Amino acid sequence: MTFRILSFDGGGIRGAMAAKMLEVIEKEIGQPLNQYFDLIAGTSTGSILAAAVAIGKTGEELVKLYQKNGHRIFPYSSLLSWERFELLKQYGLSAPKYSDEGLLKVLQEQFGNTKLSDIESPKLLIVAYDTLTREPLVFKNWQKQKPWSNSPLWELCACSSSAPAFFPARSLKTPTQVYSVIDGGVGANNPCACAIAEALKLGNQIKDITVLSVGTGNAKKPITWEEARGWGVGQWIWKGRLIEVLFDASSGIHDYISKEVMSHPDLDGDDPSPRYLRLQPGLMNDSMDDAKSENIEELIQTGQKYMQKHRDELLNFLKVSNLQSAPEG
Repeated sequence: MTFRILSFDGGGIRGAMAAKMLEVIEKEIGQPLNQYFDLIAGTSTGSILAAAVAIGKTGEELVKLYQKNGHRIFPYSSLLSWERFELLKQYGLSAPKYSDEGLLKVLQEQFGNTKLSDIESPKLLIVAYDTLTREPLVFKNWQKQKPWSNSPLWELCACSSSAPAFFPARSLKTPTQVYSVIDGGVGANNPCACAIAEALKLGNQIKDITVLSVGTGNAKKPITWEEARGWGVGQWIWKGRLIEVLFDASSGIHDYISKEVMSHPDLDGDDPSPRYLRLQPGLMNDSMDDAKSENIEELIQTGQKYMQKHRDELLNFLKVSNLQSAPEG
């Protein structure tokens, strides 16, 4: 049988675009996504999308989540905003750009008391990073004996979404261990390769795996050599430039790895595998925290237009994904 993976990149408010693409995908599939996909993976804003899909929320609901709550998570745009005064008092001039108060409230409203271990199906994978061990943290709902297995779903999404410079690190306390957690995007902003590795570890063969990878936009606005060559710490940190570049680079590298693994020459020749589809629109405004209503609507429209343009590719992928693997022997 085909083992179907759905993967979501990180990207802050750009998740609104991914949510719209998800809404279109859901309509084409014609059934709840948590019943169609076997494994759903997400990092950062993608962890919120993945967890929401896993508990049965629809694409339409997720679009509304960003429309109604984006400004609560990212309430201002300037580092000099007076609303940042309390953060400066608490952490000094090196304070993160935002408090996580709005983010936590939104996540608690969305997921309530649901724990990771409450989700039996589909398999859910969320990527974060522990600054104490300096190792990735990959939360998986099928690993029932892990210290974090009974942690609230909202807490794990908050851990995965705590982007350095944007939000404070999260202290994740479990019965046996305490973690200091930041955004999984520092290692795998695109968790697709992680999901493929887990699918193989679970006993699936590469020829039986299909992957739908939903990105949060590919930056079209270049950083010129004339600019980049003279930038120091201040210029790279200003407006989150370094984090945005690192996250975009991480997404691209994991896309490359996933595409190469899924396009093994013994399976598909030199052509890209029909079992792997990457949805990644181009963006001029690649800001991760521009939560102005007009930008959110622009992101939604970009996602809609992209899916219209690439509908045939999606339908072809779904056709392949719906096929059962031929029996061996």
